[in-house]
Amino acid sequence: MNIRKLKFYHFRNYDKASFSFDENTIHVLQGKNAQGKTNIVEGIYFLSLLRSFRTNKLAHLVKHGEASFVIEADVESKGRIEELKVAVSDSKKQLFRFNDPVAKYSSFVGMVNAILFCPDDMTLFSDAPAARRKFIDMELIKLSKSYTATLSHYQKLLKERNQALKQPYVDRSLLDVYTRQMIQDQKIIISQRHRFLDELMEKVRTLYPFFSDGQERMEARYETFVSIEEDDLQQAMRACYEKTLERDLQYKNTQIGVHKDDFVFLLDGVPLVEAASQGQKRSVLLALKLGLAQIVYEKGGQYPILLLDDVFSELDESRRRKLIAMLPETMQIFITSAEPIPKSWFERPVKFYEIENGKIKEDLHE
Repeated sequence: MNIRKLKFYHFRNYDKASFSFDENTIHVLQGKNAQGKTNIVEGIYFLSLLRSFRTNKLAHLVKHGEASFVIEADVESKGRIEELKVAVSDSKKQLFRFNDPVAKYSSFVGMVNAILFCPDDMTLFSDAPAARRKFIDMELIKLSKSYTATLSHYQKLLKERNQALKQPYVDRSLLDVYTRQMIQDQKIIISQRHRFLDELMEKVRTLYPFFSDGQERMEARYETFVSIEEDDLQQAMRACYEKTLERDLQYKNTQIGVHKDDFVFLLDGVPLVEAASQGQKRSVLLALKLGLAQIVYEKGGQYPILLLDDVFSELDESRRRKLIAMLPETMQIFITSAEPIPKSWFERPVKFYEIENGKIKEDLHE
């Protein structure tokens, strides 16, 4: 998958900007801080998931003094060009494919499959469980339409069950209907999360040693409200809900379910958040991101676009070179850096750009 053309209208510090990018090439975006390097990466990421990785407020993405922004892209996928557009005004998104409106977000998300590494990812292991659920869910949403639909349906049922619990008189029969339907959804969600985590960690265990001089073993533990090893998962979930019913009624909220799941990453059997240095955490994250890319390739036959924002800042030269050498040759990659990167580090097509105040100067080394 490749971004061939990218256009911004009133996006961040770009007024009107047009970019052309080569297929299967590393694009290095260089420049001082606050010039617009990360904004390019953010625009590509927004096309992928219809959200920013830097803010939850759409208004922050609009250029100062403007009322709306537009991102357009020509995206190559398996030899076919997709023309995509997102227009945002008054915090509402309008989606287009070949200039035709796209009604559902779920029909648009994943058409650009981009995997991101950014400095804020370093908090993944220390953040609340919601951050790790989001990490897993965002990748599964791009890979599986059935997972997307099931998770959305579960969240709707959860909201309705919680509303039922807050009523002055709780209809237990209605509550039971919601519970039964939620159990059906959770069988699918738990199964897909568990399988995906196993696949991901298999890749990570292969990749991690390339970033680390140590011999540590990487693992991950999936924590949910029921034992995944149960012969009858549905019955086990049913028993858990019956056990916690009085607590649900007391707190007027659903106390158990996959909305409280966690994924604990372990280094030699010890939670990463307790045992790992910053360098080890960064190495694990890079292995996770490249592992995700490999899973996408195996499932879909093409690599996603890889976005590496400020990835080199805490890596020594040896690890920087090692990372570059590991990047798949048939993958389009965007790297932002505040420091110049020598062209001699690369043994594959690479282009360098200087970003200054929302302007781009193409291929400085030519």
